[in-house]
Amino acid sequence: MTTPRPLIDRYGRPVTGLRISLNSSTRCNFGCIFCHMEGIPNGDPSGEMSPSEIQRIVRLLTTQGIHKVKLTGGEPMLRRDIDEIVSRLGKLNLSDLSMTTNGTRLAKLAKRLKRNGLDRVNVSLHSLKRDVYEQITGADHLDEALRGIREAIRVGLRPVKLNTVFLNGLNGGELEDMIELSASLGGTRTNVLQIIELVTTDRALHNDLHSDLTSTVEYLKKRAAKSERRKLHRRTRYHLENGVVVEVVKPMHNSDFCMANTRMRITHDGKFKPCLLRDDNHVDFLGPLRCHASDQELLELYRQAISVREPYFKPQRLRTPSLLNP
Repeated sequence: MTTPRPLIDRYGRPVTGLRISLNSSTRCNFGCIFCHMEGIPNGDPSGEMSPSEIQRIVRLLTTQGIHKVKLTGGEPMLRRDIDEIVSRLGKLNLSDLSMTTNGTRLAKLAKRLKRNGLDRVNVSLHSLKRDVYEQITGADHLDEALRGIREAIRVGLRPVKLNTVFLNGLNGGELEDMIELSASLGGTRTNVLQIIELVTTDRALHNDLHSDLTSTVEYLKKRAAKSERRKLHRRTRYHLENGVVVEVVKPMHNSDFCMANTRMRITHDGKFKPCLLRDDNHVDFLGPLRCHASDQELLELYRQAISVREPYFKPQRLRTPSLLNP
């Protein structure tokens, strides 16, 4: 089956993926000290989309070139209907259906979710030191997360991506430990280690936690047998000689990252969110959907969201006002 051509925003960026929050960031069993709340601070946990509503909007957007979906939260596995959501989306012929999770329920649910259509998972793993892990997450669940990672690998949710946000003064010295863990889990055959730069905003409460990744990148360059840049966000992957792959996610003040962003976000309460760092250009579709909007009316709302989509960090050539509204 041929995937329809994706819509392209006014900056020439095709939109081929969705990142869907299944519940509010306030609905989580962690309290991470750096959480950006998916760009929805103080989100109302009520008003979550139902499985059928999620299925309908994703089905419609597959006609517009969407073929990759990532489920997130809050913590998406706290939803009692997570099996149904994954099962419904698993029937839509997506090229990739993934989920970001803190891993605490992964050991229990991995096999069922794989059977229902989930392809892979990203697991937050911000430290391998119990006290640091608890300090960062506000929860003593390191063992559960590690069990979940191993079970996900066992049932075939591959590659598991190990997400580590480096935080100033806390976990920046754990790179070697993370690399050793990745190797012990099977390296590139089963997992990818992602080192992530903390996203900070003017309203962030913990900007002092931001850690510059320059020294990390230089270290990986020296150790890498080869490196490559992905299309998504122009992220660099470093292939180490021990079989471990480390991907660096560096979004801050990075116009290459923004110009290669191919995702549309959907909030837990049914709004298109064109940019993580903006909350002034959301487009509500759940209200119209619940008022019996037609498929064409919903698609027009999606096109409206595409039309206001723009990179948060722009290249110099696009910062001239006359070029921002072509």
